Amino acid sequence: MPLRLRVILFFLLTLVLGACSIRRYQGADDQLYIGIRKIEVTDHPKHPYAEQAIAAAEERLNYAPNGSILGSSSMRFPLPLLSPSIYMHFASDSSLVGSMVRRFTAKPVWMRDVSPDLRAKVAQQTLREQGYLRATAKATIIPATADSMQAHVDYQMQLGPLYLLDSVQYFPRVYIRPGRYFYHHRLSALQKGRPFTIASLEDDRTIVRTFLREHGYYYLKNEHIGYEADTLITPQRVALRTVLSASTPPEALRQWRVGKIILRQLPEDPDAPTMLSTTDSVALTDSIALYYSGRPIVRPGALKTRIQIRPGKLYNNLKEEGTLSALNALGAFSSVEFYFTPRATFSQTTTESRSSKDSVALQRPTFTSTPDSIGTLDLMILLRKDKPWNTYLGAAFMRKSTDFIGPGVSASLERSNVFGGGEKLSASVSGSYEWQTGRNPADSYSVAINSYQLGADLSLTFPSILFPHLIDAYYKYPTSTSFKVALQGINHARYYTLRSLSFTMDYNFQPSSRWSHRITPLSLNFTQLLRTTERFDELIQANPALGLSLRNQFIPKVGYGFTYTHREDDSPHYMQLSGEVSEAGNLINASMNAFGSKYSETKQLFDVPFAQFVKAAVDLRYSYRIDRKQTLATHFATGAIYSYGNATTAPYIEQFFVGGANSLRAFTVRSLGPGSYNPTTENAYSFMDRVGELKLEANAEYRRHLFGSCYGALFLDAGNVWLLRPDNARPGAAVSEAGSVGNFLNQVAVGTGAGLRYDLSFLVVRFDVGVGLHLPYKTKRSGWYNIPHFRDALGFHLAIGYPF
Repeated sequence: MPLRLRVILFFLLTLVLGACSIRRYQGADDQLYIGIRKIEVTDHPKHPYAEQAIAAAEERLNYAPNGSILGSSSMRFPLPLLSPSIYMHFASDSSLVGSMVRRFTAKPVWMRDVSPDLRAKVAQQTLREQGYLRATAKATIIPATADSMQAHVDYQMQLGPLYLLDSVQYFPRVYIRPGRYFYHHRLSALQKGRPFTIASLEDDRTIVRTFLREHGYYYLKNEHIGYEADTLITPQRVALRTVLSASTPPEALRQWRVGKIILRQLPEDPDAPTMLSTTDSVALTDSIALYYSGRPIVRPGALKTRIQIRPGKLYNNLKEEGTLSALNALGAFSSVEFYFTPRATFSQTTTESRSSKDSVALQRPTFTSTPDSIGTLDLMILLRKDKPWNTYLGAAFMRKSTDFIGPGVSASLERSNVFGGGEKLSASVSGSYEWQTGRNPADSYSVAINSYQLGADLSLTFPSILFPHLIDAYYKYPTSTSFKVALQGINHARYYTLRSLSFTMDYNFQPSSRWSHRITPLSLNFTQLLRTTERFDELIQANPALGLSLRNQFIPKVGYGFTYTHREDDSPHYMQLSGEVSEAGNLINASMNAFGSKYSETKQLFDVPFAQFVKAAVDLRYSYRIDRKQTLATHFATGAIYSYGNATTAPYIEQFFVGGANSLRAFTVRSLGPGSYNPTTENAYSFMDRVGELKLEANAEYRRHLFGSCYGALFLDAGNVWLLRPDNARPGAAVSEAGSVGNFLNQVAVGTGAGLRYDLSFLVVRFDVGVGLHLPYKTKRSGWYNIPHFRDALGFHLAIGYPF
């Protein structure tokens, strides 16, 4: 190495090391925090509940030092003090440069900022709130060996015994209506033998308050419900009694019914004075009225169906939430506010004398076991108009699993409350330009495929289900009926130009928190191949089935889809099941047969053949939380499409494929199948042959928390697609060609791999490296592990969100 270059490198190294020093900015009592060295639990019980308690306590202890790796409390990047030293150098610089430098650098993290002793006390309190009433936690500052002005922190936690509930004294029964009472013990979260925790007390409070508010007890609040605990009767056991706070007002102990309901329309500007004097009014019912100036924001009839609270009925918290959700779902209001006002003030108080066992002689209120007088609440709903127009503009640079990269832009315009019933009209346009990168694996020529895509759509959404006799029907959760027209054009240079025009009508409704449904009574898609090149025509001649799937055709479709989600509170189990079924062309075909058309002839709609098929798909996701740091997630997906009558090949856009960042991660999108088919000559568009009519896919992923906000994963993926009918152009592609169960299983591609996930709380950034283990076709390598070269078995994926 030349002497001059050595001098320059030595100078730069000295400059960097000097910049990393913050000693000159450090006070005599300042100690730099360089992370947690260890968190020790001296009596670590091997129980899932203890793991949960320890995890909650550790969250209170974690604090990232300077240079932290992805939020870790103990791991740091090289030169961790470079950023804080630069910050301190410009700390007193009031110029624009100094302000910008401070914005993009970090302050030094001093030990006084961390407050280890205070954090230990908070962690100790957290453990005690989890039922470990004798838990202790302490912090020890450990100066660094090389520099005593820097220090780690050690934390020691001792849980002690877990206190369990020994006995619980519940509320006496509470009157609901003639012949029906609220029995606390039947719904209570507090049961003998369970851990005594603050969370269980809060859950019980919420259960009691929610149930009673659903039956008229409007003024009851969580803070009105209290508990008295005795830990001296039985060692490591708690005797508990449920009581009402002495400050509980009498109105919280009686039921209330709804009186009059007034809806009042406010000005659009939130800063404008609230004008409660209005010029016009309209009666929605005998006891519900709308007051407004000018004209109503939403049609009175549409408002009426959204008011689930009924005058003359007992107040119901669920009805209030449903009404609020329904009004907000109209998209016409920037704010919706509820104000309940009692018609009369009650002064009588219901109390009972505390027994001699009480430590303090007080009079406590209690619910009566007999009906008391019922009060009346009048309701005023204030509605503020929202701005009717919204615009969106977006741009992105995308990289796809098919090695296509390029920029894209999109813009949309929305008009809310179009017809005065909460309808939404939106129009959008989008465009992208892409080119494919890399080299062909067969003969190593450079891939040069340019393409652009242009699209536009217009949609109209109604906030209700437009079924006969169910117009304006509303569930607790949002429902909608949408109509959408979309036009899309795709131009692949050197191959073809495709145009697609579609119309879709959907009903979406969610009758419960677990079930959601989508019904598509009409979906009509017209695809037209406008231009083909000689190179693409050669591809079609070699694969006639591909040509049939891309030909000019109508796809008239009817479908149904559902999603079921099941997850109990604090349960380690999570399951989501979704599925869809659809059919195309059968109604039109039956109509034509009724008018004399032969079943065997190719029928046309507007002089264009239409597709005829049935399709079904199921997707199951299940995960199990092993403990606070480990989760096992699984995924299974299958589907089939069968074409008949008018066509024996399903449209290309309806067929299945595997591979990619959310599927088999060792392989790129559409790089496998169908069956054991393997093209003899690979080219840039070989992926077009890799679709099928039957799909099987299974995935398993072990996820573990590593440090900070970083998580790791090990995964195993398997799957493939097949044809339901043999295709001479793709030998080995059909299920029937497998011949035996063993051969069929041998056509299932398998891959494994590992990945990292960085949780930003609002999204998860994921990087996976897949390693192929088995290809579904014969290769130069014999045996089950038949990957010819290890480098060919690697797949790299950068994605947003979990794969399943």
